[in-house]
Amino acid sequence: MSSSSLSTKDLAKAALERSRRWLQGAQRALEDKRWDDVVYASQMAVEQCSKAVLIAFGIDYPKEHDVSPVFRKLAEKKLPQWFLSMLEELSENISELAKLRGLAGYGFEVGVGAEYFRDYAPEALSKASKQVDACAKLLKELFGV
Repeated sequence: MSSSSLSTKDLAKAALERSRRWLQGAQRALEDKRWDDVVYASQMAVEQCSKAVLIAFGIDYPKEHDVSPVFRKLAEKKLPQWFLSMLEELSENISELAKLRGLAGYGFEVGVGAEYFRDYAPEALSKASKQVDACAKLLKELFGV
């Protein structure tokens, strides 16, 4: 099925479901002590759930990993106060993890191994979990997704 045949709501739901699978992968990677994979999968979870929200609102976003500038524009929408109070933190999560994604995925090219991310991996997972939960709650409240 092509994305053009999906409604905005269905596409947002699919992106949210994908983010949950990335989050599950990050959790398993943490259990396995695959620190770089935790960071990579956490970034993907954050990216996908954030894009799910943008999709639901019909907001175009760049085809890149850091969509924080566009995500911040959600402040212009009528949103619940609880989400607005988190918007800057959530936007920073997108940006921070996007910056680390390349190193987590391709650090071997510059001599960076999985251990490099050992201390940061639990924080990355925590940020991703918070992001997915917030985006899922918003999508459910506003769009029934």
